[in-house]
Order: sequence, then structure tokens, then C-alpha cells
Amino acid sequence: MRKTDFCPRSMTELENATKALGCSSDIYGNNQYMCLPNAEKTSLVEFCFDGLMGMKEKGYCLEVYEGSLTTKSCENFLFGCPNEPWRNYEFYKYPACQAINIRDKCYRLDPSCSTDNNGINESNVEVSKIQDPIVIYSVLGAVIILLITIIVILLWERNTLKKVKRNDTETSIESFVQEECDDLASAASKTR
Repeated sequence: MRKTDFCPRSMTELENATKALGCSSDIYGNNQYMCLPNAEKTSLVEFCFDGLMGMKEKGYCLEVYEGSLTTKSCENFLFGCPNEPWRNYEFYKYPACQAINIRDKCYRLDPSCSTDNNGINESNVEVSKIQDPIVIYSVLGAVIILLITIIVILLWERNTLKKVKRNDTETSIESFVQEECDDLASAASKTR
């Protein structure tokens, strides 16, 4: 196990780190590279896991304690906690589980973790880059619904305006015809 400042955050970064460390795959073909905080949250460590890559329950992050993988609940995180069961080698999909404050020895997204040190002595996972899919999809859904509502209202107003114009035009034509008829009738009565 060796300390690192960064953990992979994409499949490409994971593959590069795997090659750099010389990790192989388990008997099922799962990548055995791991990058996790130690249980004390004093550093991130990367290593090649010697064993089968298993599944973890939703609501838990992985940590390393005396060479073994352990789990830590993350259900109270502000966001970024795995919200479905996940495979050990998918740790990179949950950067909130690697975002640690090494001064206060806690997860940065845990509300009880102090955040007044301006990023000093923290793992180099930018919290702004951690995205919670539920929040993203909710905001995206709200924007789409708002756009559809605006389009429907604009189309309805346009349709209503066309009807009013059509009615005004028909009324104007009828008035014009009526006036012409009245003028003709009065001209005819004067000529008699």
C-alpha cells in the first residue's frame, strides 16, 4: 500500500493507475486496483487488492484498516453516497468516499466534519466535481417541465391571438359590407 494524493475519478484514470501499479484482475475479470482512505482518514492509499472483488451495500463507503477492506456508513453525507449496491472496483464512481479532511480525520461531505481550514490538509478531491445524480436529474427534470409549460402557454396565446384577429377581420368585413349596403340603400332611396 502506498499513499497518494489523488484517486481515479474515471475509468480512464482507473486503467492508468492500474497499469502504473501493476494490478491484475480477479478470477472473474474484475480490476483489483483500489484507492481508498485509511480507516483513520489520515491519507488515501492505493494498492492491488488480493482477493475477489465483491459487492457493497448502498449507503456505505470502503476504507482500509490493517490491510483489510472495511465499510463506513455514508448515509448522512450531504451528497455523493452510493444509493444502490455497488462493486468494490467501482469506488471511483463515488468520489465523496475519497474526499477526506486529514486534519480532522473525517469525510468532507459528512455534516459533522469541520470545513473551516480552507482546503489545507484535505484529500485532493474537489467537492464541486462530485455530482449527485438525483440532484442533477431533479434539476434537469424541473427545467424540462418549465420549458414545456412555457412552450404550451406561448402556443395557446398565439392560437388565441389568431382567433381574435380572425374574428376582428370577419367583423371588419361584415361591418364594411353592411356600411356599403347601407350606403347603396340610402343612395338608392335618394335617387328615387
